[in-house]
Amino acid sequence: MCGCILEFLVLNSADDLLVKKLIKAFPTFHLNPCSQKAMLLRSIHTQIQAGHITPKILDSLEMIHRIHSHQSLPIPHSMKEAYCAVKFFTLDPNPFSDAVNSIWSDRVEILERSGASDLVSDLLRNRRHQVEAAFEDEEARRCLIAINTRKEAIHRLRLYIREAFASMGPPVLERACLRFTSSEDGHGQLRAH
Repeated sequence: MCGCILEFLVLNSADDLLVKKLIKAFPTFHLNPCSQKAMLLRSIHTQIQAGHITPKILDSLEMIHRIHSHQSLPIPHSMKEAYCAVKFFTLDPNPFSDAVNSIWSDRVEILERSGASDLVSDLLRNRRHQVEAAFEDEEARRCLIAINTRKEAIHRLRLYIREAFASMGPPVLERACLRFTSSEDGHGQLRAH
């Protein structure tokens, strides 16, 4: 029941601070995949509302990907584009070689080698090659760093978040309330079916 309440609040509350406090106040329990996804989406939404684009968003997108994989759900194109945009934005020019290794070489190569990740798109592979080329060419590196990808990352994440929330439908608690109210006779009494 805690999971249903939490899912409802995550999907419907406008107060991020309240949701965070409730998450901490609820006892530890195993969330169903839909509730896990809702919490991860809310976390991403909160971060982009604050203007933060961090590797933590990549972690959340990868966790959502695992949820989709376990449920045999396709990975939406908007999610792939958001992942690529965040990955490109999180490229830290200081020091450039650490960013190439930690974000691009290590993380993307691991995803590619696993063969299980639909997050690795042609666009992401092309970006990776651009980044690796810039690693060896100072002029290419300056051009790559000068590209403002923050706006693109936020835009792609917003598109994905909007699509993901819409595809989830109403929370379990809301669906149960709708079923209950539709079975009432108008006087608070349940109709016999």
